[in-house]
Amino acid sequence: MEDNAIVDIDMKGAPACGRCFMLVARYAQQAVASTGTYHRECFEAWYFGRYGKRPRLVAGHNGDRHRFQVREREVDRAA
Repeated sequence: MEDNAIVDIDMKGAPACGRCFMLVARYAQQAVASTGTYHRECFEAWYFGRYGKRPRLVAGHNGDRHRFQVREREVDRAA
């Protein structure tokens, strides 16, 4: 592969996933919770392992089709 075919992508300011600690790409599926930003797959796997069911995610606002808000319940906040 030639060096001129490589595209340098600036990931400055990209948040790290709270579960796998890898950078969350700008247009990757994301779950935004009160504790931070996660890959959607990482958050769903953690939530299913802890609670035994899939989390309730709300679609993003203002054109953020890739970003989902976590719908937190009172029980989840107390834990």
